[in-house]
Amino acid sequence: MSILISPEVIVLFVIDFLLLIFNSIAAIISYKIFKNFNLSETTSTQYNLEKQSYLASYIIKFSLYLKIISIIFFIYTLDKLSNIIPGAMCAVGVTTSSDYGIYLLIVKLINIYLFGFWILVNNKDMEDENFPFTKSKFKYFLFIYFFFLSELIVQILYFFDINLQKIVSCCSTVFNEETSSVVGQITNIPNYISVPIFYFSFFTLLYFTLKKKLRFIGITNLFFLIFSLITLTSFFGTYIYELPTHHCPFCILQKDYNFIGYFLYAFLFLGTFFGISIFVLKYFLDINLNRYNWSLFFISVYVLLVTFFPVKYYLINGVWL
Repeated sequence: MSILISPEVIVLFVIDFLLLIFNSIAAIISYKIFKNFNLSETTSTQYNLEKQSYLASYIIKFSLYLKIISIIFFIYTLDKLSNIIPGAMCAVGVTTSSDYGIYLLIVKLINIYLFGFWILVNNKDMEDENFPFTKSKFKYFLFIYFFFLSELIVQILYFFDINLQKIVSCCSTVFNEETSSVVGQITNIPNYISVPIFYFSFFTLLYFTLKKKLRFIGITNLFFLIFSLITLTSFFGTYIYELPTHHCPFCILQKDYNFIGYFLYAFLFLGTFFGISIFVLKYFLDINLNRYNWSLFFISVYVLLVTFFPVKYYLINGVWL
């Protein structure tokens, strides 16, 4: 059986094909607006560009919503494919079945952040009757379109590269201390180092956000995001599973764990998204975005949630894992 005829994989490619059509239309309009848009003109060309800008904006918004749904469905697909890939017991095994797997996940996440930044710029542009960011936002979308195409290419390479005859490694091997994989080595940073860095980065982020130090907010949010993912896999996740050898970053999305992973990832990504966007929009487009409280709220809730599990375990059992 080829993995390409799996119903879930077919659905993924259908969604991406639709996104390709919509985003290609938006990219063509974006290029025309970037080259010819001039609000001081009263020509029919300018009038048409103004109308097309609304169409492109709706397409890009729709693409973001569809991409958020698509990445959730992508994780679901990986989990389903673990039934037919030898050695895979969950989405981790399917991800490692090709060298492109981890890069595909990373570029999918980056693209959602990039599309989200575009929506924020668009909102600021629509608030002003002079539309000061129209040319900038559509120029920015051409940059996003390049990343979107990269994601499609990596996804095609990934699914074509999966060999159903090859036995793959799953959680117990990938996150083993003796693993040779890059992901495994990163997440195997000792907890006595990674966990203090995680809390230190949180309090540093808290300080810079309250002080509104824009440059440091962007850096600390990115740093916090990286160490949040590392510690969720290597430390906090084991307390959710109540098993010291279980390091899967995907199983927390399952019903067995009350779908807690969806809440954790939502708070983490929303918090860092608003935090990084404050920096990105200011330094690249000179837009002041007042989302400090939103960023702090989501990130603080995330920290409280992940802290709850080891504390709860210790209070009940009197020992740490």
